[in-house]
Amino acid sequence: MAESLVSKKERAVGIVKAYGPLLPVTLAKKLDLNITFASAILSELVDNKSLVLTSVKSGGSPFYYVQGQENKLQDLMKYLNGKDKDTAELLKKEKILRDRDLDNLKRFGLRQMKDFAAPIKVTVNNETDLFWKWYLADDKEVNELIGKYLESNFSNKFESKEEDKISEKEAKAEDIKNGKEEQKKLKEIYEQEDKRDVKIKDKIEIKTKLETEKPMIVKEEKIRQEKSEEKSIETDDENRDILGRFFVDNKIDIMDQKIIRKNKEINYVAGVNTEVGKGIFFLKYKDKGKINEADLSLAMHEAGKIPLIFLGTGELTKKARELLGTEFKGVIFKKI
Repeated sequence: MAESLVSKKERAVGIVKAYGPLLPVTLAKKLDLNITFASAILSELVDNKSLVLTSVKSGGSPFYYVQGQENKLQDLMKYLNGKDKDTAELLKKEKILRDRDLDNLKRFGLRQMKDFAAPIKVTVNNETDLFWKWYLADDKEVNELIGKYLESNFSNKFESKEEDKISEKEAKAEDIKNGKEEQKKLKEIYEQEDKRDVKIKDKIEIKTKLETEKPMIVKEEKIRQEKSEEKSIETDDENRDILGRFFVDNKIDIMDQKIIRKNKEINYVAGVNTEVGKGIFFLKYKDKGKINEADLSLAMHEAGKIPLIFLGTGELTKKARELLGTEFKGVIFKKI
């Protein structure tokens, strides 16, 4: 019995070498075995490192291949979903892609297609960049492409900084000009007052008002701002705890976030576990007592084609709840 099993394993490796990458059902037919037994043999051969399995799947099943058949993996790109297939084709064409230059769907997709995309971290001047390389790309060519990219990017940054310096100088010159004009206007006011024989006491009051009015406003504004910041810090900590617990409890991986209104409204793009695997979702957090149909409609517009999960601290209005099953079908609302 043991010899028979060993023989089947050897034959299995030979079949994969001849026909791989292949699915378990193909091996089962070739060995005249049931699919369960064939899958068990393949799994053991992967554990023994005699075979390799893919991350791309067909009907929920991975493909099996031997080292040296990597070139054939690109034939499996047809099993990717439409968006990921486009991303894989782009990577194949460009050889390298910089992670931060891509939209969220491409970034998420590259992290899933481990058969076709290999991550490369590059650190320059204590700043780390993540690149993705086409899995068949030559390492020497990839290094040259990344080098050219970083060199070009550095030049653009330098030019941008120079433009910023020029703009800053122009802004300062404009401020000086405006300041001189303001002083000129004040002087004209005082001269007009002199011509009208305004009493010295009245002139002192006018000057005092002009000199002290702005500092008083600034002081009042500063007090209001400090009070607002104190309240904001408390709210921020509280919101962070609520959202943090929610993300941890539901095993949500945050890929990107955008603060619309501090402590009140935040947009996220995240990986969320579903019954059919991990999917990419647009999460909208809003701290509001009542979430109405306008809130949901705006969030759907922001989400675009990405499925929407609306996280609210308040309740849905009656109309918004009714529209969840019609106009906002597919939207998931969660009170946190």
